[in-house]
Amino acid sequence: MSEPLLEPGTPVDLTNCHREPIRTPGGIQAHGALLAADESTLEIVQASANAATIFNRSVLGVSLNELLTAEVVEQLQASAADATPNLRPLRTHMLDAYAYRPAEGVLVVELEPVGSRTASLTRYQDEIARALGLLQDAPSVEELLWRAARVVRELTGSDRVWAYRFEPDDHGVIVAEEKREDLDAFLGLHYPASDIPPQARALFFQNRLRFIHDVETSATPLEPIVNPLTGEWLDLSRGVLRAVSPIHIQYLKNMGATASMSIALTTGDRLWGLISGHHYSGPLFVPHEVRATCELIGIVCSMQLQALEALEVSRRQGTLATKRSAVLDRVAASSSILDGLAAAGEDLLAVCGADGAAIRIDDELRLIGETPGDVTALLDGLTSAEVFATDDHAGEMPGVLAAPLAVARGNHIVWFRREYVRTIEWAHAPKSLAIKEVDRLNPDGSFRTWAESVEGESKPWSTVEVESVAELRSALGTFLITRAEQLAALNAELARSNEELDAFAYVAAHDLKEPLRGISNFTAFLVEDYEDTLDAEARERLATIQRLSQRMASLLDSLLEYSRIGRADLEMSDFTVGDVVQDALELLAAPPKLTVEGGEMPLRGDRIRVRQVLVNLIGNAVKYSPDEPEIAITASDGVVCVTDNGIGVAPEHHDAIFHVFRRLHPREAYGGGTGAGLTIARRIAERHGGRLWLERSTPGAGSAFCFTLEGD
Repeated sequence: MSEPLLEPGTPVDLTNCHREPIRTPGGIQAHGALLAADESTLEIVQASANAATIFNRSVLGVSLNELLTAEVVEQLQASAADATPNLRPLRTHMLDAYAYRPAEGVLVVELEPVGSRTASLTRYQDEIARALGLLQDAPSVEELLWRAARVVRELTGSDRVWAYRFEPDDHGVIVAEEKREDLDAFLGLHYPASDIPPQARALFFQNRLRFIHDVETSATPLEPIVNPLTGEWLDLSRGVLRAVSPIHIQYLKNMGATASMSIALTTGDRLWGLISGHHYSGPLFVPHEVRATCELIGIVCSMQLQALEALEVSRRQGTLATKRSAVLDRVAASSSILDGLAAAGEDLLAVCGADGAAIRIDDELRLIGETPGDVTALLDGLTSAEVFATDDHAGEMPGVLAAPLAVARGNHIVWFRREYVRTIEWAHAPKSLAIKEVDRLNPDGSFRTWAESVEGESKPWSTVEVESVAELRSALGTFLITRAEQLAALNAELARSNEELDAFAYVAAHDLKEPLRGISNFTAFLVEDYEDTLDAEARERLATIQRLSQRMASLLDSLLEYSRIGRADLEMSDFTVGDVVQDALELLAAPPKLTVEGGEMPLRGDRIRVRQVLVNLIGNAVKYSPDEPEIAITASDGVVCVTDNGIGVAPEHHDAIFHVFRRLHPREAYGGGTGAGLTIARRIAERHGGRLWLERSTPGAGSAFCFTLEGD
């Protein structure tokens, strides 16, 4: 929370000026006068000390009507609600009169000399039209500010006019400047945020223009200092004559300025900056007509600022949207999001104007462009579910913009920016230097330029860039949901197709077995009944028919078994690895010697089907071991593995061995077989919600097959 303001009249120095009650200074600038009246009676109850001189009489206790006429007072009362007092004064007795109500029942009238330059706004119509035209046609924010500074200097006659932009931390920088040729340039200088304290910034929203006629002339106090109607110091926020803070007066003197004027530039509810005019060659009285024109320039310039910044944002958003679309196209064309993002390369970096990026999804990491060496540690430290951005991260690349995809799984996309080393030239030394803050009030203590090298920071991430990353994350989330829905639909269709295929395979295999049995029987009858009459060639052909019939019968048996696995319900029970290994050994014609480690590990599944898996794996280990087989069964953490010292499988065939009816050797080699055993074993594991895979295999050095069961 901000500190409370000081009580009016409290002495102010640099230690407490941020709390100075500038709205209630207790006086006005000496070139004008002030009258404060009880609006119900129009009796003047408070006035500036110089008011009596202007009217050649005492004014306290006198009616406003008596000094200004009833008609003028009535018009002033009507205009007192005007939000911009600089724009609408009432001219009377060669004075410009402004009226406002600082408190209920109090009417304040400020009086200012008309000046010698003009007596009518008509004279400035051409200047206004030209100025507004120049501002309206400005193609960029930079050009707009240069034009505004030029027009304000031409109108006011100030020796220097600059445009001043506030940075995100509230310090200011001069971005445009028009000046006398003999003056040193201020363009590019930075000023601490403390030079314009918060209460002064807030006041610019209420009164857009601040005019200081002469820094050498002391303020004229109000009499009495406390308003009799309110019992408080008079609030002069809406006035044009409000006395200037002594701190600011000294500030201007240290700059060599003798008069100044500042115009607020606003965008929405933010004070964007100022157009500030300084004069160095004595007092400068800027008449009402000129100030009114300058205030209009400030208003129009503010509107143009907002429009141009919005245009620049829109253009940038369009560029970033194009890059996001390119990234999403890559992702859509890829088999995985990780591969798609990595393939996007430069487009992924351009999504937010980064120098590098890191993508981690399910512990797989991909790096693009320039990335720091501690990427993994940085990713591990990200815990927020929201997009996170910083330009001063401690490390090789201080710019970090992180978009979490799944925080719990450590999935992130992080963009990086390299260090941006730059030099900032300050208009005077900040507190961090040896010069004490109080010394700034001394003529040799302020406005000595000081260059600061800024290191350990990157160029800041703009709001548009952070939003672009958030939109990409959202689009990736939508893409994931869409792909999941498509995958679910495909899985459902595949499941339906598998059911139909199982049904077809079962019916086909079942129906083919009977005619095949007939072929085999009749062939046997022919051999038996006509063996003596058949020649050798005929007997060989009949033997081939019998052999092929038996081969076909084995294939049909395997097909029937494969289809039954997909159709039959599993009978679930609890058992151990040792139990089912013993079951399998009992079924094998010549049970081999093997070792079992982890036999006490519990399993849950269809015991008969799990036994079938082990029979196949152990049988293959025996079949494909040319010498004495060495078989080991290990069980740990839900995984069962069968390891042998057999002939092994070449890498190019690791997938093929699981294809149904696929054999890598001649039918007669290694005891024959249909080539469906591993396919059936894998399907049994999958029916249990698990999987079966080749863990390792090297030709001549054996293999290891593993499987898991999830159970119900």
